[in-house]
Amino acid sequence: MNRYEIKKQLPIQNFTALRTETPQGRAYALRKNEAGEEVGFTLSGLLTRFDSVNGNDQQWQSTSYDEGVTSYFEKNNLFVPLDLQHERDIRSLAGRLELLEKTEEGILIEAYVPRGVYYYNLIKTLLDNHILQGFSNYGYVTRGHITDDVLHVEAFQLISASLVDVPADTAARFIRNGTTLKGFSVSPEAWNSTNTQLPVFWY
Repeated sequence: MNRYEIKKQLPIQNFTALRTETPQGRAYALRKNEAGEEVGFTLSGLLTRFDSVNGNDQQWQSTSYDEGVTSYFEKNNLFVPLDLQHERDIRSLAGRLELLEKTEEGILIEAYVPRGVYYYNLIKTLLDNHILQGFSNYGYVTRGHITDDVLHVEAFQLISASLVDVPADTAARFIRNGTTLKGFSVSPEAWNSTNTQLPVFWY
């Protein structure tokens, strides 16, 4: 059994499929204001699974998100952005995560796409026709190792979530409609380590 420690930040794009459970059979639920006008929509699913090796040959530890999420998004009271197909230009900004929750199964997210974003109608069309089929995370593995060609992710700095067309994890699908964070914890030692080792992760 060969084991290789990750010595530097490793860019990651990890795809998970969607779960459709809305009464209308859509992957999203419309959000309306008091006047009944459509103001956006919400959709949910797993961003990362913990219980299996995914299609990108990655195995994620249940604590892999904790340091990055708490030291950046929680500490600075920021939303996690949602984009389209990992494109980081202004037109492809699609919304934000309203929930990022660690569960036994993996990282569950609830995303909000407001009406008025550039590709709003296109995104709905792609979802309705099962062309956009999953979520993907984007960020950097900051600690981990490779054993028998499997990347074991121990620590990960999340930058954004994306709506994507080709999922690597077909078991995780859309399931329901600043980002609420649940279930994350980090030791004081990890806080200090994160603040000194991961000050910059932009690209």
